[in-house]
Amino acid sequence: MCRPVAANRPEFGFCNLSASDSVYQNTDTGGQGPPFGLDTKLLEIMTILLPALLMTMMGGLAFRIWYRNWRKRQIAARRRIEAPNSHYSSAGVQNQVDRERWGDIAMRKLHPLNQDEVVRLLELVDADGVKSLSGRDRLFLDNMTLPRMGV
Repeated sequence: MCRPVAANRPEFGFCNLSASDSVYQNTDTGGQGPPFGLDTKLLEIMTILLPALLMTMMGGLAFRIWYRNWRKRQIAARRRIEAPNSHYSSAGVQNQVDRERWGDIAMRKLHPLNQDEVVRLLELVDADGVKSLSGRDRLFLDNMTLPRMGV
């Protein structure tokens, strides 16, 4: 509690502020102790909790920065970049390789029915492209190539 300014007028509740004091005088402790009537136990707790809270927040921020960098490294490690002479080739390149291989089919070694079918399919490829073939047609042409015939 603050001391009233005038002893005869306690109803106003003003506190004395002397020229030498920078805080209100606490009458509960005789002018000594924590300012504004704060409990000593509360001040002790605040001096422990505030730095702990600050350190926890800084630790959380440091963990977040570390985790983001770690996650970026994990994603980069999983990213697969094809090497220049790898086994993988795009669909367009594969279609071109297939067309060249089918063009090398030895027609004279095929049965006449198979010759007619190969000629028909190769004309279809020349007219509409390799994408116009069905899966069965591609398989048929692949089976007619020399490596698959054992020659």
